[in-house]
Amino acid sequence: MRVGIITLYRGYNYGTSLQAYALKQYVASLGYEAKIIWTNENTMNGRDVRVGKIIRIFRRCIFRPELFKRTFLGYRDSITAEISPEIKKKFLKFTQQKLQVQGMSMKELKKFAADEETLAVICGSDQIWSAAGANVEPLYFLRFAPERKRVAYAPSFGSSTVPSYNYKLIQKYLTEIPQISVREDQGLKIVKDLIGREVSVVLDPTLLKKWDVPQNLFFKQKYVVAYFLNTPSQNALESLKIAQEKYNCKIVAFPYKHRSYKKLQNVVYSDVGPEEFVEIIGNASCVYTDSFHGTAFAINLHVPFWTFSRNYKGVVEQSSRITSLLKMVDMGQQYISGERVCEKIPELDFTVSEQRLIEQREISQKYLINALENLR
Repeated sequence: MRVGIITLYRGYNYGTSLQAYALKQYVASLGYEAKIIWTNENTMNGRDVRVGKIIRIFRRCIFRPELFKRTFLGYRDSITAEISPEIKKKFLKFTQQKLQVQGMSMKELKKFAADEETLAVICGSDQIWSAAGANVEPLYFLRFAPERKRVAYAPSFGSSTVPSYNYKLIQKYLTEIPQISVREDQGLKIVKDLIGREVSVVLDPTLLKKWDVPQNLFFKQKYVVAYFLNTPSQNALESLKIAQEKYNCKIVAFPYKHRSYKKLQNVVYSDVGPEEFVEIIGNASCVYTDSFHGTAFAINLHVPFWTFSRNYKGVVEQSSRITSLLKMVDMGQQYISGERVCEKIPELDFTVSEQRLIEQREISQKYLINALENLR
């Protein structure tokens, strides 16, 4: 039987693309025909610029200047961030060849979901339930699918609270999803507060399996990774500089060419696509990042790492998703929230984290297996 998947997959973000791919692959491994579906507006484009979405954002922001400012700054920084055309090509190729997103009209989406051959439609992971955002996306709450077929696997709210302007709408949408799981402890609390339901906390799809790390074909010299979605903080730059000088290694930076990298020597900007991401992370001496998925892949691949608090510009602070993951694997000491400078590449023992992942993997897989089996 078919299982449809609605999730984030755009934005030239490695974690976004790979979590969509990982969920599709896992559902397929259970014997279902897994399809990532979306509206046929801009299905293959790198950015989601649908007219309906823009109208919803405008209506929500028109009397809320602070929300408009946050939204504007967030989109501006995302769109204007310098990223190479080659990286964009690799992302679009990955979308076409690996994700194979099936674009449909809204009428076709409803028909797909209602068809007796479609067992369920899953709204997947990442920050699809953006609680503090200007756009509460109906697609991410599976509004087009029959209520009984709606399954939520590991969505993130991207925030620790739901503001008043989104409260009633998200409350209504959650009430009408029979099977819910979330990615972080904060999500657990939000669902409990909004609809009084106890739900499961499950792993991000990228952690549902161990990834094979190909032999490093990119760099023969020792290197550390600088994977920052926002401008690296001063202490992150200082930490990178120390690693470079102390261990005589290159700094491989992607996907953005942050201006602050000019303060460092021997920085290599690599045209890394989603397919190369695992290889680059897996063969690094250390990962320096502000990213949830940068952290998740370092843990999963047993690569030393430091995760720095992110320099959010106009966006609601979203560190709970990272701290929740680090708490789960008992690696909270790798999170740098202040101005601390990391004087060395850490020597980490991944024994406990691996055991925690194995245990949580079993819980997460069981949730998804049961959710689908219950619909048969």
